Amino acid sequence: MRSSPARGTSTIDRRHAVMLRLVGAGVMLTVMADTTATTLAVGVLRYTPAGAGMPLGDLVWLTSAAFIPIAALLATAGRWADLFGRRRVLAVGLVVFVLGGVATVLVDSWSYVLAARAVQGAGAAAMIPASLGLLLGELPESQRRGAIALWSSASGLGCLLMQAGGGWLVVSVGWRALFVPDVVIGVALLIACAALPPGKRAGARGLPDVLGAWLLAAGIAVIVLAISKAMAWGMDVVWLALAALALLGGALAQARHHRLPAIDLALWRRPRFVWGWLATWGFGALSYGLLTVQPLYLLHLGYPMLEVAMWLTPTSVAVVVTSFLAGKLVKRVGAYGLIYAGSLLCGGACVLVLTQAGPTVWGLIASVVVGMGVGALAPGTSVATTLAARPHQYASAVGAATMARMVGGAVGVAVVSVVIDHPFMTGPFAGLAGALAMCVAISVLIGALALTKITRLRTDPGDVMIKVPRRMLLELRMTLATVAAEADALLPAETRTPPTDHIPRPRAAEPGPLAGSRGNPN
Repeated sequence: MRSSPARGTSTIDRRHAVMLRLVGAGVMLTVMADTTATTLAVGVLRYTPAGAGMPLGDLVWLTSAAFIPIAALLATAGRWADLFGRRRVLAVGLVVFVLGGVATVLVDSWSYVLAARAVQGAGAAAMIPASLGLLLGELPESQRRGAIALWSSASGLGCLLMQAGGGWLVVSVGWRALFVPDVVIGVALLIACAALPPGKRAGARGLPDVLGAWLLAAGIAVIVLAISKAMAWGMDVVWLALAALALLGGALAQARHHRLPAIDLALWRRPRFVWGWLATWGFGALSYGLLTVQPLYLLHLGYPMLEVAMWLTPTSVAVVVTSFLAGKLVKRVGAYGLIYAGSLLCGGACVLVLTQAGPTVWGLIASVVVGMGVGALAPGTSVATTLAARPHQYASAVGAATMARMVGGAVGVAVVSVVIDHPFMTGPFAGLAGALAMCVAISVLIGALALTKITRLRTDPGDVMIKVPRRMLLELRMTLATVAAEADALLPAETRTPPTDHIPRPRAAEPGPLAGSRGNPN
C-alpha cells in the first residue's frame, strides 16, 4: 500500500514531490517569461517602425490585455481549484494558455493579438493558484516554506531566460517570437501533469457560484480597465468605478448566501491574510512598474535590443539568487522582515539611479540591488499570504494574493506609462525620472506597512513571554504552599518546621486543601 504523499516516505512519493516542485516552478517560470516578453515587445514596438507610431498608452495594452483576465479570474480559479481538484484546474489552464500563445504568434490584426493575450491571461489565472495550491497541499508542513521560495525564485529565472534570449529572438525573428518559448514550455508542463497526484479537494457537492464568479471577474476587470484608461477617458472612469463597486457588491452578496461561493469569506476574516494581501498589492505595483521602466529607459538612450537584454540580465540573476536565499532566511527574519528589506533595497536602488545621468557602473549596481529587493519581496509576500490560510484554502489564498499582485501590477504599469507620457519633472529624462520617483514612493509605503506589522509581531510575543512565566510562577508557588501545608500536617508536632516568609502556608490548626480530605490530623 502506497503511503501518503504528504509524508514522502516511499520512492514513488519522492518522485511525486520532485514532479510537484518542477511543475510548480515551471508554471511561474512560464508566466513570468510571458510577462517579460510583453514588456520587451512594448519597448521594441515603441522604438521601432513595427509599432507604426502607436502611443505608449495603446502599446501597454499588450500587457493590460493579459493582466485584466489574470486579475479578474485568479480568485475564482483558486477557489474552484480547492473545491474541484487542483490538478484538473491546472491542466485546463495550461491548455487555454498554450492556445492563446499560438494565436498571439500567428494572428495579424492588433485587435486579435490583444484578444489572444487575453486568452493567455485566462489560462495563467488558472495555472498560478492551482500549481502552488497543489504543491502546498501535497508537501509536509516542514517543506512548504522552501517550496514557496522555489516557486517564487522560478519567476526570476523566467525573467532572466527571457531577457537573456529575448534580444536574440527579436533581432533574428521578430517581436512575436518572444511568445514562442511560452508555448513550448506550456506543452511540456501539460504532459508532466499526468505524473502529478490529483491533489486534495474539498469534496464539495452541488453547483458552484457561477453568477458570483462572473460578478467578481467583471468587477475586477472593470477596476483594471479604469486604472489603465484613467488618463485617456478622464471623468468617465468614475462611472467605471461605480460599476465595479456594484459588481463586487453583488459578488459579496452571492458569497454570503451560496453554498459554494466564488469568494471564500472565511479567508478574508483572517487578519494575517489581509496584511499579506496589502503587501502583495504593493509588491505588484512596484515590481511591474520597475519591469516596465527598465527596458524603456535603456531603449530611450538608443541602446540596441541585444545590449538592453545584457543590461537587464544582472537584475534577474539577483532575483533568482536572492529568492533562493530568502527561502532559507524566512524562518529567522520572518515574512515581513523580508518584505521590509526588499522595499528598502528597491527604493534605495531607484534613488541611486535618479542620481545618474545614464548607464554607469553605479547604474549596474542599482539594477542588481533592484533584483535583490524583488527577490526578497517575492517569497516574503508569498509566505505572508499563503501560510496565513488553512490547508483547504491554499489555492484560494494563492489566487486572491496573486490577484492583488496583478491588480497592483496594472496600477504600476498604468502609473508609469502615464508619468512617462505626462512628466511632472523637467529634464531630458523627465518622464522616466518621474516614473522612478513613483517607484520610490511605493517602496516607502510597502516598507511602512511591513515595519508596522513587525512592530506588532514583536510586541505581542513579548507580552506573552512576560505573562506566561508569571502565571507559571504563581501556580508553582500555590502548589508548593499546598504541598508544604499537607506535609506539615502529616508530620509529628515536634518535627514541624516554623513557617517561613517565602512560602506561605496555612496555620497548623487549619488543615491544608489536600489534608482536609483526610480529616483533621490534630
